[in-house]
Amino acid sequence: MQGKEKLIDDILSASRRTAAAMIEEANAECEASLSALAKELENSRSSAAAEAERAANDMYSGKIKLCELEAGKIMLEARQNCVAEVYDSVKKKILGAPDKEYLEFLKAVVSPVLSDGDEIVAAKADEKRVTAEFVKKLAAATGKKITLAKERGDFDGGVILRSSTYDRNLTADEIISDLKERTVSETVKRLGLF
Repeated sequence: MQGKEKLIDDILSASRRTAAAMIEEANAECEASLSALAKELENSRSSAAAEAERAANDMYSGKIKLCELEAGKIMLEARQNCVAEVYDSVKKKILGAPDKEYLEFLKAVVSPVLSDGDEIVAAKADEKRVTAEFVKKLAAATGKKITLAKERGDFDGGVILRSSTYDRNLTADEIISDLKERTVSETVKRLGLF
């Protein structure tokens, strides 16, 4: 029986070696699969991190550009407000000038464009300054036949010259608008806003 037991022992021994070899091979395949999976996972993580960083940079760049545009709009509005304030101050200075200076200003603005038969429509606010006497003196100084309209205009200052064929707007707003159109570039330079 000893031969039989030896044979069984040999078979069991061979089976154990085969099983051990199979387990070792399975472990090696498992290790290789885990290593490949770990490498794939690391590549995916790196790609995801790089993509997240790109997306964050793009978002950051977009926000920076948006902020720069918004800052530009704010600066432009501030510049426009500064320029508007300059011309508003000029208008206030003209309208707030003493009567003599104001009337000299009006005379200087109106005289070159007066025509015979013009009617001067003065501002309601100038009722005590632009009088029939002022118009009479202006007519004498220019040699033009002009009259003062009975009605007063609903504007801050200056006049409107009315004739049968046209109305010429020489109101304070129009004078300042014309001045601004001709001088805004120089004003911006002088204010250092370019």
